Amino acid sequence: MSVPAFGAFFKAARKAFFVFTEQAFKDKNIGFTFERGELNVQFPAIRSRCYRMCSEYAPACDSGITVSEGETVFSRVDIKEFDCDSISAFFDFFFKNRKCLLSNAPMPNGYTAELWDLMQRHMNEDNFSGEYYAEISKKWQSGWVGGGMSSLPLLKHGNALSKDRAVKTLDFMTSNVAPSGFFYTMIIDGKVVDDGFGNEHMKNSALVRKIGDALFFLFKHFEVISPKETWVSAAKNCADAFVRLYEKYGDFGQFVNIETGEILYSGTASGASTVGALVRAWQYFGDEKYLDVARRAGEKYYRDYVIKGCTYGAPGEALCAPDSESAYALLESFVLLYEAEREEKWLKYAKDALHLLSSWVMPYSYTFPKDSEYGRLGINTVGSVFANVQNKHSSPGLCTASGDAIYKLYKYTGEKEYLSLLRDIVFFMPQCVSTEERPIFSWDDTPQKLLPGWICERVNTSDWEGSSYVGGVFFGSAWCETSILLTFSEIIWNEEIFGELLADLLLQ
Repeated sequence: MSVPAFGAFFKAARKAFFVFTEQAFKDKNIGFTFERGELNVQFPAIRSRCYRMCSEYAPACDSGITVSEGETVFSRVDIKEFDCDSISAFFDFFFKNRKCLLSNAPMPNGYTAELWDLMQRHMNEDNFSGEYYAEISKKWQSGWVGGGMSSLPLLKHGNALSKDRAVKTLDFMTSNVAPSGFFYTMIIDGKVVDDGFGNEHMKNSALVRKIGDALFFLFKHFEVISPKETWVSAAKNCADAFVRLYEKYGDFGQFVNIETGEILYSGTASGASTVGALVRAWQYFGDEKYLDVARRAGEKYYRDYVIKGCTYGAPGEALCAPDSESAYALLESFVLLYEAEREEKWLKYAKDALHLLSSWVMPYSYTFPKDSEYGRLGINTVGSVFANVQNKHSSPGLCTASGDAIYKLYKYTGEKEYLSLLRDIVFFMPQCVSTEERPIFSWDDTPQKLLPGWICERVNTSDWEGSSYVGGVFFGSAWCETSILLTFSEIIWNEEIFGELLADLLLQ
């Protein structure tokens, strides 16, 4: 759980309540069960079965506690009942009370010029394929985990080598476009690969979120460098393809046939970033059709998902598991719609999306096993972000963004707690970077030292991969590195934002 809490909303009665607890009871995690309308809080948790990666029927291995004669044991519980007329009000209440029982000392600033140099060197030594910046696997994936995204901070703030390679990345992405007008979402060893994980019924499938991210960030590159005509043409063709898609289906879908542009699977918020991408298309090309579709799609996503308290469809591997990634993308899109139209309703929508997003962000420092890697390092989990409910871990950073839209919302609304949420997310990340001076070791039988600049996506506060993996990481590098690069570029090196974050830190 991102927060040890349970909440329920009773629509007919216009009432709601939350039960907040501490994390642990005598060094064992507290648990919640909800069955047949009854909530049980267990001190500690004793599960009849437990979740393991992609399986919910693994036998549990929990044990109770030993209490000595005459010993007193206790744990705090805070039950809050309140009048509530909507899911939006429910999450607004949660946002304001999520830290009520928890130790939440924030991380200090860990961003240095040396850390930027390390991350830039890592990207150039490990993550450049010869044609583009990608993950360390060298697979090309548009959007989502960094394709056409990590190139932005390297173009804006990198050295000459990084800038040249960022341009090559955009050349690659904009020259690999399907007949539909959409960017190809995955290319491995020069071969186009679909997003169907080898399933025949998913042939030629492409995750809409990947395409929306790619288009969104392509326009952001245009603010940094004078774009080539080929880039502009590719951006327009992709934006036009999204307009055609929405006009035909009234939706962007979750997976499209990359060749034909037809929707294969729909009914999710996978296209959340596409709304913002089309606002940017309107800003760049001046064609009202892009803003019109963005406006209609934004209304639909708010109505169908945000006001129901659940967004899903953004991660490529999590199907329809609820996720934080679409919640942040909608927040960002609503902020852009507000900037385009200055209608107050978009701020209301953005605030509701942020309150929903906050339920994925850890507001307290989890107590890791002392013999775990993160226990050894003293990792403070305040600000780590859960991606989705399939993957039972939080991660360093938003997938995949700096969080600058949260700052914009703070400036437009004056809500100081929004700034504090951004501060937590931003300052959490640096402690998860492996360095020569402070290496992070994997959970292998013979632990391997993560290479300098590597960030593992795992912040394991649950035993979803086994009890021995709590507080551990695998030997690998992940999308979080794109998030920290974007954070450097859009947060840390923005004097206004960084100054306010430091001031907020000093007030805590």
